[in-house]
Amino acid sequence: MKDLIKVDRCYYVHQHFNANYLPVGWLASRIVQPLVDKYELSAFLGMPFNQQLVITQVFAFEKRLSDFHQLGKAQAFNTSAMGKCALAFMDQTVQTDVLKRTNLQAQTKNSLTDQNSLAYSLQNIKDQGYALDDEEVELENRCLAVPVFDEKKQLVGTLGVLGTKTTLQRRKISKLVHDLQIASNQLTGQIFNN
Repeated sequence: MKDLIKVDRCYYVHQHFNANYLPVGWLASRIVQPLVDKYELSAFLGMPFNQQLVITQVFAFEKRLSDFHQLGKAQAFNTSAMGKCALAFMDQTVQTDVLKRTNLQAQTKNSLTDQNSLAYSLQNIKDQGYALDDEEVELENRCLAVPVFDEKKQLVGTLGVLGTKTTLQRRKISKLVHDLQIASNQLTGQIFNN
């Protein structure tokens, strides 16, 4: 029973057995779970697929087990930190094509729905190396994401953490970004060097 988690009336297989489309597998747990425990935030791996970002692995913080519901969900690129991060670090040709075909949806009043604002935001994300969404998907929630690359420095996905504005405080962002980037590099090594 330690391999099952119950959330409301649903059961989920514990994250270390979750399959995903990134070739990461259960070994990602030993890289990502320490971040979940240290910062008390849920973590996610996602990958671009069909003009959206799909959540492929969930590492829910024990007080946010409902975050397992995100597994397999698709997010619009323009609303979430993980989606904007993926978009910012895509090959420029692919990014341009995706932007042409993507309808900029609003999840909340804070979502970026203007092409010019989104382009400016994507350049900032690429310059700083991470993306932040402040209540763009859901009010009171904040998400932070970094890219995950392959051995050729091509984007394969994103690693993000989710919390409330209280648990993911702005003053903690630089330290958290540093730790996420280390984890991202370890994931790249795990995926492509084993």
